[in-house]
Amino acid sequence: MTNKAFLLQLGGVVLITVAALLGLYQVPKLAPYQELGWISLGGFVFLSVVMFFLGRSAANSANKNTFTNTIMGFTMGKMMLAIMIVYAYLQLAEPTDKFFVIPFFLVYFIFTAFETYFMMKLGKAGV
Repeated sequence: MTNKAFLLQLGGVVLITVAALLGLYQVPKLAPYQELGWISLGGFVFLSVVMFFLGRSAANSANKNTFTNTIMGFTMGKMMLAIMIVYAYLQLAEPTDKFFVIPFFLVYFIFTAFETYFMMKLGKAGV
């Protein structure tokens, strides 16, 4: 996968996510949690870019275990980061209900699907 193809696809995913978030924020119960959704979007875009470049480097490595280790490390790290973000938001913002997780996890799941897609492409290209 080329840099250009990745960036174009990332742009498409960002547009889809923005549209989904804007739609979610039309629901009055979710409107107060816009800040968390937009911060999540920026964070996951950054993580996707880092994951792409590290994954591409690992896929081209002579040691094929490097690619698997990279994927597993990012997956575990992203899951831990998600838990920490949700917990920190819960402690700092003290939301009145549990609906604050909906925008966050929408962004999380969209980007997880995208990352799975491009990492599979990178893995096949490195074979």
